[in-house]
Amino acid sequence: MDHNPIAIRVFDAWAKDYNEAFRDTSMYHAMFDRFCDALEARNADVLDLACGPGNITHYLLKQRPDLRILCTDLAPRMLELAQANNPGALVQLLDARKILSLGRSFDAIVCGFCLPYLTPKETQDLIRDAAIALRPNGVLFLSTMEDDPARSGFKASSTGEGEAAYIQYYEASSLTKTLQANGFTVLHLDRKAYAGRDGTLTTDLLIVAKRL
Repeated sequence: MDHNPIAIRVFDAWAKDYNEAFRDTSMYHAMFDRFCDALEARNADVLDLACGPGNITHYLLKQRPDLRILCTDLAPRMLELAQANNPGALVQLLDARKILSLGRSFDAIVCGFCLPYLTPKETQDLIRDAAIALRPNGVLFLSTMEDDPARSGFKASSTGEGEAAYIQYYEASSLTKTLQANGFTVLHLDRKAYAGRDGTLTTDLLIVAKRL
């Protein structure tokens, strides 16, 4: 079953609140910095998949104003916020599962917390397509929620409001194996554990990989 339409409705409806709730990305800055360090090309072309309100792009452009970033998402209201938060970036409506439809290559691809809304097969395909779309020595950033995949299912927002979305959990070992199978080497892997508003412990998994 394709749960993507539900996720789009949830994020489109919650765009403004999401922008405020996740404006602070400081917990991930160390890994964003490692991503920038791995991206050696100047004026690099970067694709931000499922960009939301453009919070990652905002940080990257502060560190590397030379980057040429294309922000993409399937929620129109998220794209409006991404453009407002990043006037220097381009925005485009795009399904993260259709990278190759852009018909162009990139020096780097950012995929922040898109994987929880994709099936394992769709995630495998996304990594495969990212390898095709990236130029030699291209860099890929992935972040997702790590847990036993058997615990995947419909989850309400942290506030308990609005429509529940299907959340797919992943394990580092399976993602690393998929990356390696598609010609990537993992440069950095980190985890950030924190308690949500309801007290539930969440572990975020962050990966920076390079296409050989």
